Amino acid sequence: MAASPYRRFSSLCPTVQALVIRLIQEEFTPLLPLSAEVPAAAWARAVALADPTLLYCTAQEPVIRLCPEAYEQLRTCLQRELVEAE
Repeated sequence: MAASPYRRFSSLCPTVQALVIRLIQEEFTPLLPLSAEVPAAAWARAVALADPTLLYCTAQEPVIRLCPEAYEQLRTCLQRELVEAE
């Protein structure tokens, strides 16, 4: 039985979680109307709450991508946790 390439954010090791959070910050910061610099801890909390599903492959070169189905849920959670909480 082959392992599923889909992983929840919460199932990743802390080092990979930190990398994923940075990638999410880079992608979503321009999309969110943030009035100030958001602390890293707030991003970490918001991503952990959303616990998005990622496509995680380690063949040849490691690849981690946000599943299209999780994108909108993550954006909504980030909007609620980072923008509306300001």
